[in-house]
Amino acid sequence: MHQRLPGISETAKIFANVDVTKEPVPVVPTVHYNMGGIPTNFKTQVTKLVNGKDTVVPGLMACGEAAVASVHGANRLGANSLLDLVVFGRASANTTKELYKPGQTQPELPKNAGEVSIARVEYLRTKNGSLETAKIRKEMQRNMQRNAAVYRTEKTLQEGCDKIDSIYQTYKDVKINDKGLVWNTDLI
Repeated sequence: MHQRLPGISETAKIFANVDVTKEPVPVVPTVHYNMGGIPTNFKTQVTKLVNGKDTVVPGLMACGEAAVASVHGANRLGANSLLDLVVFGRASANTTKELYKPGQTQPELPKNAGEVSIARVEYLRTKNGSLETAKIRKEMQRNMQRNAAVYRTEKTLQEGCDKIDSIYQTYKDVKINDKGLVWNTDLI
């Protein structure tokens, strides 16, 4: 298994805590396609909430699988991502042309740019709580399958949102492993 299917072996270990040489890989129904999580407007500009209002993050754009915007809604299939890239790729190009000129200088970054992101990664990398990431992911997956499936109602979506908020709180007790996130280089 490790020689012929190293990616599956490693993925099963990381995400399901399964040793494929001793137990089967769990197979469950899931969404057709992963949707993006970066909030954007129709011009592909990344937005963030400031005082309850969507505010554009200057100079940052996203489209395709990375962005929340989609021409397909919540049940996008893999092959449909091409249409998203065509529509929103063009929107991104048009927005860039509208807002930026060739040779325009980049604004100075703060001296501590990126330090908060690095601190977050380091916090998680060294976290030694009691919950494995696979357990948290499984709870999120079950919740999404129950409450945000293709056929859903306002009630099930609200239940799903409430449950995700609850699951998110368990993340405070996450355990990556004793040495942080370590890849098994024998499998790569």
